[in-house]
Amino acid sequence: MISRLFLFVFVAVLASCSTGVQLKPVDLGTLFHDGNSKVWLVDKVIIDRQNFAPKQAADKDAFIFYSTSKCSFQPLKTMGDFSSKNGEFSVYSDEKLLTVYFKKEVWEFKLASLSDNKIVLKPTKKSDLKYTLVLIPLPEL
Repeated sequence: MISRLFLFVFVAVLASCSTGVQLKPVDLGTLFHDGNSKVWLVDKVIIDRQNFAPKQAADKDAFIFYSTSKCSFQPLKTMGDFSSKNGEFSVYSDEKLLTVYFKKEVWEFKLASLSDNKIVLKPTKKSDLKYTLVLIPLPEL
């Protein structure tokens, strides 16, 4: 008798866990632009497990992502002096994929690691850029 009562209570508790509420999918795009624009520093450029990015932050490249799906890629040193490499980007949250479309090339990355303070982008086989990029928010220089 106790085992039947336990089974009945267990099934009732288990059935009540499903409320039928649909969850909203997470939009990873806002991580890149914070609803406006955001500057990310390319902290690491990894090729065969070695970092080839410059050591000084001022010598590194920057990625600027805008909420309009536009983006710019440029060395920090040339900002304001030379035009940047401009393009558009798409974030596919379900697939954890970032695609950047420049005039003559497409960079496609798997979002390997995500947080407010670091994004690790690993290139897919279809990507024209073959390096892993580690992005961090632009620090004070």
